[in-house]
Amino acid sequence: MNLHNPDWLTMSVEEAGKLLGIGRSSAYGAIRRGELPFLKIGRRILVPRSALFRKIEDLQQDPILGEELTGNRTPG
Repeated sequence: MNLHNPDWLTMSVEEAGKLLGIGRSSAYGAIRRGELPFLKIGRRILVPRSALFRKIEDLQQDPILGEELTGNRTPG
């Protein structure tokens, strides 16, 4: 499994989970809850690399979630 192959437009749910630091079951759960972007091609579920990276960037730029993700909280 090569998570860093930029030529591939998609990755498996398992690969996305490893990249995010979560398990296979958690990754599938995130897809069911609409938290992870995915494509269904036939019976296969794939995670588009660009959509996943964009979602991570969006979460990091959110003023509240970004603090939770980075651990940088402002005193208050």
